[in-house]
Amino acid sequence: MLVFAELWTLSSCLLHQYHFVTENKTWSEAQKFCRDNYTDLATVTNIEEMNQIISIADSNSFSGDAWIGLYNDVNSWRWSLSNTTFYGPGESEFRMWASGQPDNLGGRQTCGQISINGLWEDDYCGHVKAFICYDQGKLSNK
Repeated sequence: MLVFAELWTLSSCLLHQYHFVTENKTWSEAQKFCRDNYTDLATVTNIEEMNQIISIADSNSFSGDAWIGLYNDVNSWRWSLSNTTFYGPGESEFRMWASGQPDNLGGRQTCGQISINGLWEDDYCGHVKAFICYDQGKLSNK
């Protein structure tokens, strides 16, 4: 049985519902958890979604980094959720990289994380941290 540090849900007027999990996992473990319990690791397609994720983290006093579903697939950053019908025009290309990112430091940083300031960085996929899941099965009305 999994023990959860805490689980927070972010519901919005947007079409996406996110679940913020503070249990520390590697990127692959987080992806498996999200796929087993929701749809996948979070996919962020616009600034409004980004602001909502930051807001839920702020409201729960979270001040670290969290995995999102972005990964480097042979020099091309992609979302873990690969279903192309999920994305509208340009949405799969949305990025909020911090200055100088991604830098693939040491040739080993191939997974994406979000920092509390909302900017994204690449990191070593084997680090453990909180993560954000996306749930396609619980869409809210616009």
